Amino acid sequence: MARGVASRAIACDSCVSPGYLRRWNDFSQQPVEQEIFLEWIDESLIIHQHRLESMKVAAGKQGSVTGFTGAISLGLSRTALANTEFTQLFYALVRLAPYCGTGHKTTFGLGQTRSGWLQEQKSAVAEQLITDMLAQRIEELTEIFIAQRKRKGGNRTDRIASTWATVLARREHGDSLGAIALDLEMKLETVKTYVKLARKALKGTDEGAIENRR
Repeated sequence: MARGVASRAIACDSCVSPGYLRRWNDFSQQPVEQEIFLEWIDESLIIHQHRLESMKVAAGKQGSVTGFTGAISLGLSRTALANTEFTQLFYALVRLAPYCGTGHKTTFGLGQTRSGWLQEQKSAVAEQLITDMLAQRIEELTEIFIAQRKRKGGNRTDRIASTWATVLARREHGDSLGAIALDLEMKLETVKTYVKLARKALKGTDEGAIENRR
């Protein structure tokens, strides 16, 4: 595969994440100079095949964020194999990836990483559809709540609207109040209050739409 800026960005920034090496240096007691290793990766990495796509997913207090899912198969060039130390480290980091996750917001469930080239499974497809629907619902509710609060002249509009939307969408999705509070690092009573306020606001929108149709 031709190696250009785009392919290096996919492999180095997204898949062979600097986060792997950072965690390795933190816990292995065998630290490696990051810049030197990443420069070697940039020159040595080969992408055999990849199937990646971007999509919006639910992620903590921010409501929904854009990330990517898919699979990628990587290898090293023949000349890279001459550096046995970095070659061993590369494959060690590949094995570490499922345990530390890839990219940002791993504490919110993003960045899940598995070893091996995964075949699409019906259960995985169904799970992804549910995730997509949740993200779309959060986005839809956020727009509704932002519009309402702007009409009332409320402050901190975007942040509060996003939080209300996330809490209500996840409650509609079937998540417990306790699980939502834990994920969003909020008090349980606050989550209960936000659900009530969000439902009341949404009900007012629905009633307003019915009144307009009349």
